[in-house]
Amino acid sequence: MNFDSPVMIMIHVAGFAFFVSVAFSGFMIFAGLLDKPGPRSNHSDIIPTAGGVGIVAGFGAGMLALALLYPAYGNQNLLGSLAALGLGAALLGLFDDVSEVNSKVKFGLIILLASASVYTIGAPKLFPSIAGGGLEIPYWLGFLGAVLWVFVVTNGVNFMDGANGLMASSMALSFSALCLIAVLVGASGTALISLIMAAALCGFLLYNAGNQARIFSGDVGSLLVGFLFASATLLLLTEAPAFGLLYVGPLLVLPFLTDILLTLFLRARRRENLLSPHSTHLYQRMIRAGKSHVFISMIYALAALIMGAVTLGALWYGMIKSLTFLALWVCVMTVIYMLVHKKLSSPVPPQNPPDA
Repeated sequence: MNFDSPVMIMIHVAGFAFFVSVAFSGFMIFAGLLDKPGPRSNHSDIIPTAGGVGIVAGFGAGMLALALLYPAYGNQNLLGSLAALGLGAALLGLFDDVSEVNSKVKFGLIILLASASVYTIGAPKLFPSIAGGGLEIPYWLGFLGAVLWVFVVTNGVNFMDGANGLMASSMALSFSALCLIAVLVGASGTALISLIMAAALCGFLLYNAGNQARIFSGDVGSLLVGFLFASATLLLLTEAPAFGLLYVGPLLVLPFLTDILLTLFLRARRRENLLSPHSTHLYQRMIRAGKSHVFISMIYALAALIMGAVTLGALWYGMIKSLTFLALWVCVMTVIYMLVHKKLSSPVPPQNPPDA
């Protein structure tokens, strides 16, 4: 078997990521922290958490295999730096799992990690235009916008990790779509990170999927996943600047972003403390309405699959540079959110008493 071809190299390192993730996630079922259900919990039983250690181990194994077995493939220094920053996000999550970190401190550290990521990768330089070229962005504006992007996605994926299989399945699909896009435009570093993360998530998903999950990811996994996805989409821009791929990241995680940002908007309208814990995300309300974890995870996974296909189609047909195209799908997701929100907000009609 020829492991000199890029495809075989990617399959080889992804195999390391998957099997190590399976092994470590399984081990954490017996050795992990226990997540006791609280007022905001979406489960009623005590279940091991920090299964994200398996995701971290899987990602680390894939990156280590790449460095040791294929040292000449890809920009190893850059990929190693991103892996180290991802480990920093995972360690922050682990501390938060063990003893809750103050939210302001946590957000501040995520901003520092996001700034380091953007500094390492480079800030976006222009808003693409479907007519060619684009609007040039001042460095400071591109840097701040990219840091905000990494911050929002890192926290957003963490917020959405509350139903069995939801985060892992949706993000595995988003990473897979990002990998395929990266392969099509020749962005090898982005393709490697995306495939390794998708494989590590699939290994963890074997224990996390289903109405009775055997382990949760915890912040250690969700912060790593969100941070690396946001960073990988920025890396895509620097590896394939001619394609104008600024909107790829938002399109791929648009279902998550819609739930996060519209929930935040509705909470702000109700004048709630936006830093206080809550359980008003759409998927959390669906659970309280009686929908199963499997059903909800499948809905979000289907949305991620659709947006992956939409993004690939936009790249294929030359629409990926269109801000109008992105705005159209933002409108579609907003309408869907508001329809579901209205349905969940409607009072349940009283049932007629049985006939005497």
